[in-house]
Amino acid sequence: MIAALHRFLRTTSAVAFVLLALIVAVVLATAPGPADAADRSSSGAGSAVTVSGRGPYADLKVTVSQTRNLVNQVVKISWKGGAPTVSDTTYAANYLQVMQCWGDKAGGPDPEQCQFGGSSALGAGAGSQAAGAYTNTRQLTYGALKDPDQQLVPATGSGISYVPFRSATGDVITKGNWNEFYDVNTTNEAPYARSGPDGRGEVYFEAQTALEAPGLGCGEVPAGASNATAGRPCWLVIVPRGESEVDGGSYRSQPSGLLQSSPLTASNWKHRLVVPLRFEPMGRFCPLGADERSTLGDEIVAEAIARWQPALCQSASRTIYGYAQVTDDTARAKLVSGRPGLVFLGRPATGGQVPAGLRPVYAPLALSGLTIGFFVESQAGFNAPDAVKARDGARLTGLNLTPRLVAKLLTESYQDGNSRFAPSTADNPFNLVRDPEFRKFNPAYKDLDFGGSLGDALVPEALSDAAGQLWNWVAKDPAAREFLSGTADNKGRYGDAAFSGMKINPHYKNLKLPLNDFPKSDPYCQQFEDHQDHPLCIQDKHPYASDMHAAARAAARGDTLARASWDNTTTPPGYKKNPPQPMGRRAVLAVTDTATASRYGLVTAKLQNAAGRFVGPDTVGLLAGQAAMKPSGVPGVVSPNPATTDSDAYPLTLLSYAATVPEQLTKKEGQDYAALLKYAASNGQRPGVAAGTLPEGYAPLPKTVRAQTLAAADAIASRAGTPPSTPRPGDDLGSSTAGSGSSGGGAAGSGGDASTGGGSPGGQSSAAGGAGSSPSATTKPSGSPSAAAAAASDGPILRTPAWALGAVRYALLIALIVGLAAAVSGPLLPRVVPRLSAGLSAWRAGAKKPGGEGR
Repeated sequence: MIAALHRFLRTTSAVAFVLLALIVAVVLATAPGPADAADRSSSGAGSAVTVSGRGPYADLKVTVSQTRNLVNQVVKISWKGGAPTVSDTTYAANYLQVMQCWGDKAGGPDPEQCQFGGSSALGAGAGSQAAGAYTNTRQLTYGALKDPDQQLVPATGSGISYVPFRSATGDVITKGNWNEFYDVNTTNEAPYARSGPDGRGEVYFEAQTALEAPGLGCGEVPAGASNATAGRPCWLVIVPRGESEVDGGSYRSQPSGLLQSSPLTASNWKHRLVVPLRFEPMGRFCPLGADERSTLGDEIVAEAIARWQPALCQSASRTIYGYAQVTDDTARAKLVSGRPGLVFLGRPATGGQVPAGLRPVYAPLALSGLTIGFFVESQAGFNAPDAVKARDGARLTGLNLTPRLVAKLLTESYQDGNSRFAPSTADNPFNLVRDPEFRKFNPAYKDLDFGGSLGDALVPEALSDAAGQLWNWVAKDPAAREFLSGTADNKGRYGDAAFSGMKINPHYKNLKLPLNDFPKSDPYCQQFEDHQDHPLCIQDKHPYASDMHAAARAAARGDTLARASWDNTTTPPGYKKNPPQPMGRRAVLAVTDTATASRYGLVTAKLQNAAGRFVGPDTVGLLAGQAAMKPSGVPGVVSPNPATTDSDAYPLTLLSYAATVPEQLTKKEGQDYAALLKYAASNGQRPGVAAGTLPEGYAPLPKTVRAQTLAAADAIASRAGTPPSTPRPGDDLGSSTAGSGSSGGGAAGSGGDASTGGGSPGGQSSAAGGAGSSPSATTKPSGSPSAAAAAASDGPILRTPAWALGAVRYALLIALIVGLAAAVSGPLLPRVVPRLSAGLSAWRAGAKKPGGEGR
């Protein structure tokens, strides 16, 4: 009996030891190593990558500003050591071609896996700057020009051979330059990137996820998977073009004197530089079956909430926080509805909106700003000096705007912000750059000419507290007020005789301010002889964006969203969407928030504050703007102060609040919402690009403000699930008195699509881990909050809890399995392991769909 017991114990111990060793080996193999740990770093600077060319391009060095924790965003691609592009008016030779690709090979993708060719729908070249006929296509046949290294795929009926497009979904498109996966309006390819006289250049490139580029599938996770830490990786491919063609001859020997061949042909493709791109996971990145708490509110907090969601749902409570973007008015209506949940807003509910006995709690959540973001590339006028012409296509990084200039942009008062045929603005300058007031404060634009651009800014359609703050800033400025009253800008007390005499569009005269939207009031429509029943109206040429996200993304793509191209081939005939402006000729402004501007790489304008200084929305400006805020009349809530004379204060600083009524929550709801606020006031204030950090464009909350948020969280947790009580004297968190804020409800904001900015998470419901959702990441524009922002938080930040890191997360699993092994010993193994292996094999199996043809 004793011997049998010893044998049993030895057997059980051996099995337990083997299981433990196997588990530890798996844990160590799957736990983050040094490279993977860097992928999860909160520092965007740590993911910059530089690659070098080879052979004839050995001097070329290309740097990509961010390669990890990517979402749909803009990254900067810069280079040095290139040969200067031949001609400043054409793309004859010596330029780069950039594209995004998918592929699972360690060495990079094949040409068939790259999104390229969509821009060829507008022909070769960039606007008036010509390029070779096939340089932005997938075409492999070039008449007498032959690539000896290229094996041609079967030609079409017309004798043209194309590089097929093989999508991540398994479809194969055998013909054409664009297809159902991408076209001229959706592609992110950069077919012509110019190198300057010093061999340097830069491109701001949109990284696209599977939502924007379904044919690439970047960021996707396997169906049914949860707790994903990374999505499908993709590739950035840069193909340098020199002075030689695929047959070894010079570009000068071509009939057009331009390079002709596609970058996808073998002799060009072999010189490619590849950079791996690591995307944040899309889909279900939170545990299945976790509790969900709904939140809703304005889009100013959208980037922060989306970034925090993955970290919050992996916390000890495993709670998923859903988020729906709505207007501030709708959020206030929800707050006093009897089922408040947690809402996000810019101004509190007023005393008239709050029923007697209701005690809302307001917690500061995020500090950011409203901005006019811009993507403007230098475009020299006809008589510009040669030095100015040599900078054509270079991105401009400065823009100073006064309240009066902003009033001109937002009232359709420039001809190019209205119509050059509209009688209401016939005597006004064409656009900003033609306005002497603008040139006074922006002398660098003196020799530039942007044609029909820069007459207005893309604006969101939805109502918002942020729009009200912008109009309030305009209304507080005496020069802007004088202009809005109808006084010409060269007359009156604040006029300047050197200005043009520009007057406000009469349809906006004596505008009642502040407003909480951006009206488009000019009714002018342009008539045409050949389609008299379909006039071209102002909102066709200058439509709304669905929200600030859509406006920012459109500006980053050079997309005005205009629908002004008559198409009589459709049924019924109508105006179709204009394509984005070509590379090197982009000039678009957008009213957006600073976090979204940063995400899409927009430069942010400096606005003139009440002290007369032009200030950008960097950390210093936002913190000074917050410090200058004044009491709102609602305890715990402050209001912007555009009249502050603090010279550092950014005039459109936004402090967003989370709000609820604790007594109308269950105890568990109160605890969960308090946990969100505590995270937001601690780890959520660490700047970075990884999930759980604070996106660029927000400034970390000061220590005193974070203390207010933590106190509000405690009040919510303690009062939730308790009956309403009479407010006690001095109970600031629980009282609500008359203060600022508009009344009434409003419609929820809508998301963007291809016609309004495309691919937008803004305006949509987003549950962390819900299908199609993705945590936000940002890139750093000029003047954005930098590494110095961490110091501005003025206090210690809580560290990520130990359970979230490394092998410790598996400790409980190890203990359970070892205990089970001791109880049941080895007989389970022969039965479990084969089944597990078969299950894994079945899970990995997949099927491909049939392909088709492109165009």
